[in-house]
Amino acid sequence: MTAGRSSESRVPRPDEAATSSRGTPAPVDVSVDTRAVVVVAVLLAGPVISSVHFMLVYLVAEAGCTGDGPGLDAFDPPVPTVVTLVATAVAALACAATAWWGLARWRAFRRFRGEAGSEELVDRQPLAFGGFVLSVLGLVTVLFVGLPALFLSACA
Repeated sequence: MTAGRSSESRVPRPDEAATSSRGTPAPVDVSVDTRAVVVVAVLLAGPVISSVHFMLVYLVAEAGCTGDGPGLDAFDPPVPTVVTLVATAVAALACAATAWWGLARWRAFRRFRGEAGSEELVDRQPLAFGGFVLSVLGLVTVLFVGLPALFLSACA
C-alpha cells in the first residue's frame, strides 16, 4: 500500500470501537446504566403526567366551549366535563403509582448505605426522593386542575 492512502478506507483495529461506519479513533463505551435511567424516569414522571393532563383537559375544554367549526361538534358539552373527570382519575392514579415507585426506590437506596461499593447508589438517593416529592406535587396539581369539574360546568 502507498503512503497516500486515505484514512476513510482504514479498517479499525480490534481494540477500537466501531460506533459508526468508519469507527472511532478511541474505544467508546456505549453501554447504558439502566438503574440511572430508572432514577431519571422516577424523577420526571410526576411533572410529565401532570403536564400532559393539564394540556389534555385544557385543549378539550377549549375545543368544546369556544370552538365553532367542522369537527368540533364532537367536543360539545358534556364531553369536556367527562373527559376532565376521566383524565383526572387516570392521571391521579398514575401520579400516585409513580410517587409510590419513587418512595420505594428511595428506601431501597437507603438500605445500601454503608455497604462497600454503594457510593454510586447513595448518590442517586436524592434523585429518588426528589421523584417522590415531584410525583406528590404532580398529584396535587392534577387534583387542583380536575376536581372542579365535579362541581362546576366546564363551560361556565
